[in-house]
This record gives sequence, structure tokens and C-alpha cells, in this order.
Amino acid sequence: MARVRNEKNYDNARADLLTVGLRLIRSQSFKAVGINDVLKESGVPRGSFYHYFESKEAFGLEVAKFYHAQQIGLAQEILSNSSQSPVIRLEEFFATACNDYIERGFVDGCLMCNLSTELADTNQAFQKLLSTQWAELAGEISQCLAQMDLSEVGLQNLSNDEAADWLLNTWSGALTRMKAEQSPAPLRLFQKTIFNIKD
Repeated sequence: MARVRNEKNYDNARADLLTVGLRLIRSQSFKAVGINDVLKESGVPRGSFYHYFESKEAFGLEVAKFYHAQQIGLAQEILSNSSQSPVIRLEEFFATACNDYIERGFVDGCLMCNLSTELADTNQAFQKLLSTQWAELAGEISQCLAQMDLSEVGLQNLSNDEAADWLLNTWSGALTRMKAEQSPAPLRLFQKTIFNIKD
């Protein structure tokens, strides 16, 4: 008689692999992290990896999706909060991310930024996925911008979609410098510029 898979255990083990993979890849790089590293950290039995993922690339793509789902969930929670004005929601969205990077000691950065820099120009599967993910995150920001006067953030010469892209592009650059400088200063400058935050 065929053995019936325990779906709960299967899903838990898969989630553990993704959680550990996210932490390791975010703190190191996709190429630097081996399958055995993930298995060791997660406690999933050796040799079980391919029950969950066809290859390391497939695993990396699922880690990217796992991270993106978290990011989109956070964006939707903050940016659709109708109890606050749109500009306050936008400010809170970036402030929440800034505080997270500070708590991490500036070393992990944004997984989407890291993977875009590492793989988007050499791996078509990652390029396609990351392009879609950036567009989806920009879409969430654009919806918030559509509810406000863009002059509130100095972007009145742009469309909502262009303004959302500009914000993400600028924020991503700030994240790169944050890692190089091991300092929140680039993120603080972004916030100060967009939201007129005083020192």
C-alpha cells in the first residue's frame, strides 16, 4: 500500500526550508548558499530537499516568491490603511522598512535588490520573476499615490506609475549605499527628501 504523505508535515518542512533559505540568501548571496547549508540550518533530513524543489534554482525562485509575498502583504496593510492620509501611509511604509534594516544591522538588505544585482542579468528565470515583482510592488505604491496630490512628495511632474517607479528606484539605490556604508544615512536622506523630515 502506498504511503500517504502527511500534508501538514510536508508544508511545515517546506516553509522551514524557505525561511532558512531566505535568511541565508539574504545575508550572503544565492550563489554562496548551498543546499546542504539550508538543510543543516532547517533540520530537514539530508536528501529530502528534492522532495520539495526540483533544483537549487527552483528553490531560489520560491524563496524570492516567499519574500515578495511578505513584502506585498506589508505594503497592502500599510498603504491601504484608510484611517490615515495617503502621504502618512507612504511615509510609514518606508519608515517601517528603514527600521527593519536598522534592526538587522544594515547587512541583509532587500532580497529583491540583492537578487536583481546578482542574477537578473545572467538568469532569465530570475530576471522575469524579479521584473514582475518590482512591478507589483510599484503598483501597490501607485494606488496609494493616486489618492493624494503628488506635489506633497515633490513628484507632481510625474504620473502615479512613474512616481511609484521613481520612489522604488531611489529607495533601492539608497539600500545599496546603506549596505556599503553600514549606516542608515542613505535611507534617512531619502525620507528627508521625500517627506520633508527635519533633523
